[in-house]
Amino acid sequence: MLIRSLTLSAALAATAVSAELLTIPIRKVPDKEHHANLLSSHTPPRLTVMRSASAVAATGRKLIRGGPDHEENVVLRDLQNAQYYGTVSIGSPPQEFEMVFDTGSADLWVPGQSCSSKSDNCSSKSAYVKTASSSFSDVDTGAMSDFSIRYGSGDVFGKFGVDTVTVAKGYTVANQTFALVDSTDGLGDVYKNAAFDGILGLAFPAISQDPLANTLIANLKDQEGVDRAMFAFYLGDEANGELAIGGYNKDRMQNPELINWIPLAMPAYWLVAMDQVKFGDTVITTGQTGGIMDTGTSLIYGPREQVMSMIEAIPEAELIPQLQLYHIPCETDLPDLEFQMGKKAYNITGDELMMVFSQDGEDYCIFSIAVMEFAGSSEFDTRDEVLDEKMMDEIKNFAGVASSPIPRQFLHNTWLMGDSFLRQQYSIYDYENKRFGLAELNKDMEE
Repeated sequence: MLIRSLTLSAALAATAVSAELLTIPIRKVPDKEHHANLLSSHTPPRLTVMRSASAVAATGRKLIRGGPDHEENVVLRDLQNAQYYGTVSIGSPPQEFEMVFDTGSADLWVPGQSCSSKSDNCSSKSAYVKTASSSFSDVDTGAMSDFSIRYGSGDVFGKFGVDTVTVAKGYTVANQTFALVDSTDGLGDVYKNAAFDGILGLAFPAISQDPLANTLIANLKDQEGVDRAMFAFYLGDEANGELAIGGYNKDRMQNPELINWIPLAMPAYWLVAMDQVKFGDTVITTGQTGGIMDTGTSLIYGPREQVMSMIEAIPEAELIPQLQLYHIPCETDLPDLEFQMGKKAYNITGDELMMVFSQDGEDYCIFSIAVMEFAGSSEFDTRDEVLDEKMMDEIKNFAGVASSPIPRQFLHNTWLMGDSFLRQQYSIYDYENKRFGLAELNKDMEE
């Protein structure tokens, strides 16, 4: 999952647009503030795959319900990356938390009551008090109980629990598995200074810490809270945004009949196959490349070789080693960046690829495309590959998930499509049909 340390406060007031659809206003950190926080401590995302099965066996640890012991199967990010927040309630009576709505992860976590005493950076956060909720329960016997997730800046630890979760008026899920976090030391001051309390992951269980526990959107459908396991985002540009649950808000679309539906490459991330990437007139990809749609990240990240071919075309681009971002002259005339998917081209103008911030009365400009790191050269990294494959198949059958959330052809060949791409369009996430949709925004309705 991806997070970034911005000071965005998000309020969640629900407005019904139909009997089946609820829209949730979300607020965005102003660009000036976001850029300052992003540039204060930027860590590139790092995509990893599952540890080899023999390494799991070597630990002597028992496979329990909830999946195999594994390295983090999500995009790792620093806290500087999240811009859009909203309120989620947990428990009976409800306890409110400011949450990042993150399509790049699948876990729901909030600080537990002991977090502030164990981690200094947790002291200002809203903490979930399980003894104050009449609907809280521990996980079932045999289910995964320990929660551990790794982000770009460090680890978060805690315990799984079960309670009622409400995302908007009338949108309540009973018996939702979530994590009560006890330690956030690994996140440092970026978490301390951020406005959010926790994360609401909106991807598929395959990348969850407990892949056998249903995610919130799936539970909403199963418990008949919504007719469709679907949600959609309007991400405002220097304006409020909106999350629709149970479908999509047609008023946000220029033409609701012209949704470009793209099948997912695998139901883990919101990952689609992109046919081509162009920078100006230069094609920088050969064959299909992956694209992960991620509302929890503001920038766009690509494979090193592909991003460096763009950097080489920018005169005087200079790496800032501490941030792994590129400084460029503010007068640079950047070409447009084009992603082709679902037989349609989506364009980001050169002006939108430049972040501008001021210091001591002088403007500085940063290229908003960066390199994503990939860990591991293959799904199996031990000598006895035959044994590993057999054991991995057993694990896959046991947990009901694939051994890697990234198809083999997209390993080291995937882009992370953050908010700077997603806010150009209305984005729709069809959980049931395992497809992703893009539609042209209704400009007349923008805030």
